[in-house]
Amino acid sequence: MPFEHHLNADFDLSLRPRWRPPEGETARHRITDLAWHALFLAQPADSVLVPEPAPEDFVDHLRRCDIQLPKLTVEPSCRSEQMLSPFGWNTAAVDRNHRYTAPFGHPPLDVVALVNGRRFSARLERELFDGDHIVAEVTGETELIERLAHLPDEPKGWVLKAEHGNAGLGNRRLRGREPEAGDLTAVRRLFADGDTAVIERWQQRLNDLCATFVVDRAGGATTIGLHETVNTANGALIGSLFHEDQTRIAPWRAAMIRAAEAVAKKLSDMGYHGPVCLDAFIWDDAGKHRLRPLVDLNARREMSSGPSALWRRLGGRGTAYWRFYTRRKIRLPDNYKDLERALGDDAYDPARRRGVLMTAPLWLGRTRRRPAKAALLFLAADRDEALALDRRFRERFEP
Repeated sequence: MPFEHHLNADFDLSLRPRWRPPEGETARHRITDLAWHALFLAQPADSVLVPEPAPEDFVDHLRRCDIQLPKLTVEPSCRSEQMLSPFGWNTAAVDRNHRYTAPFGHPPLDVVALVNGRRFSARLERELFDGDHIVAEVTGETELIERLAHLPDEPKGWVLKAEHGNAGLGNRRLRGREPEAGDLTAVRRLFADGDTAVIERWQQRLNDLCATFVVDRAGGATTIGLHETVNTANGALIGSLFHEDQTRIAPWRAAMIRAAEAVAKKLSDMGYHGPVCLDAFIWDDAGKHRLRPLVDLNARREMSSGPSALWRRLGGRGTAYWRFYTRRKIRLPDNYKDLERALGDDAYDPARRRGVLMTAPLWLGRTRRRPAKAALLFLAADRDEALALDRRFRERFEP
């Protein structure tokens, strides 16, 4: 049965006990506009739920690039004969699921909330991998201040992570024992939502990895994949790298497969089945490169699943670097043809399947508003060339 894909981008935040959907059109758009980043996940028989019709100039842009849009379903409609496949299972996704003729068999929501929490991930890391990166769990501002004051010295500082952190956006690096004003503002917001947090030692990361897999009902990890990610120093997602030549991450593949299989068994024992992305990193331990195989556990799809699927449909050759840009950090032209002219030789060439490709609209809505995040795919022969495309893009369009 074909799927109808839905990127419910508020999934992580919605797991916080007292979180409420944002009020106001601008705040809602910050969430609903992210639905476009799952655009190319659909197979030919599938469809994708989007909050509004695709802008005609975006459709024309993709057509010039010889890329066909999947079937789109504009909310609140649905293709009830298909099967819903959300980014993650929360209350809203379950309610939506009942509109389909054959509702998808999802895991219990209390299990979903539990296994997506940082504290569960921390316990699993200690149990499976003898991890000692987590140094404290805190439930409020006063406890945070007290715990920091009594922690052993840590020259590199710590990272504060929200229990439900929204692709690392809830992370804060703490360089000293006294939280700064911005740190306290951030933690007050998450504690107000009824969330908790963990404190980790900050490590000098050398490379970030993500293992993706599906936990089947027998507790196995199926369709295991491994790719490189690009994160901020705090661990928030910037983008993902997909390589035809995986030499760079090959030394860690066997260990990550074992980690995926071990985590899948534990998740199945808890009652979870479905997609998982397991974040990991390589870090420098006094000159020795070491793998931390379970940094964050996300019992949901990965944000880059759509661009990854598009790259494979384009042949899966060379390297694809998909990344976000916040609108305040880049100034793009007002239309796609001007963008292509500004890119020059770096514009996407459908004959070679190389260059810079917009994977989400420049504009949305009748008012032609700018989405909060732009997303692009840099397609190149290898990793260095893909990163060079990104660097030249930033040189052209950063203010």
